Amino acid sequence: EVDVTTLQIIPQDLVRKYIMYAKSHVRPNVGQVDENKLSQLYADLRKESQLGGGVTMSVRHIESIIRLTEAHAKLHLREYAREDDMNAAIRLFLAC
Repeated sequence: EVDVTTLQIIPQDLVRKYIMYAKSHVRPNVGQVDENKLSQLYADLRKESQLGGGVTMSVRHIESIIRLTEAHAKLHLREYAREDDMNAAIRLFLAC
């Protein structure tokens, strides 16, 4: 758990520079992500949506998770997406 009393505020100018650097220099490779995990998630959510009458899971949703995985890796200035990047993307996707 994070102790908020010891956190320091990051200057806005530094945050801007960080974002500009990440946008222009970091292109994470998502080819190493666990495709089995994505296909299992797709199958489970598609089955659940058909049983519950919710929104049907489509390939576009999986593409969104891949883009979120890439964005999370880019935020951490990584060349390759890792499993924790995909897990964060899935958590965000499921929260929406």
